[in-house]
Amino acid sequence: MRMMVLLCVMVLLTAGCRSTAVDLQLAGSTSVQPVAEVLAEAYAVAGGGRVSVQGGGSTAGVQAVLNGVAGVGAISRRLTPQERSRGLVEHPVAYDVLVLVVHRDNPLTGLTRRQLRAVFGGSVSDWGALGGRPGTIHLVSREAGSGSREAFRSLVGPVSDRAVIQSSSGAIRVAVMDDPQAIGFVNLGTLRMGGLKALTVDGKAPGARGYALVRPLSLVTRGEPGGEAARFLRFALGPAGQRVISEEGLVPVRDPTSAQN
Repeated sequence: MRMMVLLCVMVLLTAGCRSTAVDLQLAGSTSVQPVAEVLAEAYAVAGGGRVSVQGGGSTAGVQAVLNGVAGVGAISRRLTPQERSRGLVEHPVAYDVLVLVVHRDNPLTGLTRRQLRAVFGGSVSDWGALGGRPGTIHLVSREAGSGSREAFRSLVGPVSDRAVIQSSSGAIRVAVMDDPQAIGFVNLGTLRMGGLKALTVDGKAPGARGYALVRPLSLVTRGEPGGEAARFLRFALGPAGQRVISEEGLVPVRDPTSAQN
């Protein structure tokens, strides 16, 4: 499955190289992709080169960098020790919030992380056990290898094999909107598209101080970057790039109003 995703990314990137002059290829997390596209546009307007942005998932982005298909990868999880041992370096550019979402008609307003672990692990399978209307819980999740899935696993717990798999946060949004029995997890930007009900976790609303399900969003290079990759990273971490990140609903890693970053 991962190899098929990587091959698709390679085909897209190669096609992009043939059709238009590209100075830097960026591939990876579908959670990072929307803000990376806006960053690429702002970078070009500021006089930078042309950055082509593709999705495919965090693991596909890592593999694209390792194979030399992309100069920069995008991940919504931490690099593994094995990935670091192959010379990969992560550069956090933002923090994102994982949001538990249900259908707007679901009467529940929140769950604890312990309850979430039981729900997604499969030991609780009926809404009635959580104080909701009786009915089978329909789990919706990202695929194995997705940065969102890996972040969810590290912050909450593993996902049952009975979960319906979707290939992006946007696809999870549609699936949960269409199913009153469903529960899934998306990023904060997807939540702001509307149509879903967000649950509190341990009594905290998504994005509130103390909310536990927060993950880094990073750009990845093989070794310390040079050339266009280094220039793009400096832009993403500078005031203009961090301002774009804030405007896109993410938490910047640096103060976008400071001229010192």
